[in-house]
Amino acid sequence: MRRLLPLIALALPACHTHDEATTEVPFSDDFERSELGPDWFPSGGVWHIQDGRIESYGGNNAPLFLKAALPADVVVQVEVRTGHGVDAKVELMADGLRHSTGYVFIMGGWDNERSCIARLDEHGRDRKCKKPTGVKGKSKQLWRIEKKGGDIDWYVDGALYLEFDDPEPLSGPGHDRFAFSNWQSHLHYDDLRIWPYAEAPPR
Repeated sequence: MRRLLPLIALALPACHTHDEATTEVPFSDDFERSELGPDWFPSGGVWHIQDGRIESYGGNNAPLFLKAALPADVVVQVEVRTGHGVDAKVELMADGLRHSTGYVFIMGGWDNERSCIARLDEHGRDRKCKKPTGVKGKSKQLWRIEKKGGDIDWYVDGALYLEFDDPEPLSGPGHDRFAFSNWQSHLHYDDLRIWPYAEAPPR
């Protein structure tokens, strides 16, 4: 048994490569290919590329993480297509491995009962929510999320949708990853763009 320990120790680092940065910000991806590629880490669930878009129909809160370290102040823009159940999510300033380790942006969750921005817990008491959601199933939207310090603004199709003020903003190692997320909805994501806040084009 003792002879096996060094071999196990050598193997462990290879099992924990989710925190490696294979790309950097500014970043863009139009998903015009057949495979996810080395810049993406699927932590579980069902994630693949179909017809030039990320498709998920059962993420089970196991996000698809981008392997890039985000700056503290950042802007993210992405096209989101929802199915009948809506319930679309992205995660920002997460740890690169687990769900709900940063800010979670939920559109039409809980059977389209509410949309929320949550910090570290999508059921947390400090989340900011919108009811009614103002969205319907089978829709296409352009999301833009702007984070500057603790000021977080979520725009949908150019209009402010929700905002969150965090007195202890998340950033840095352990809180510097972006992810697509999903519970059990049929979702598509496309045309992802990420910029440092100061370099982002105007809305």
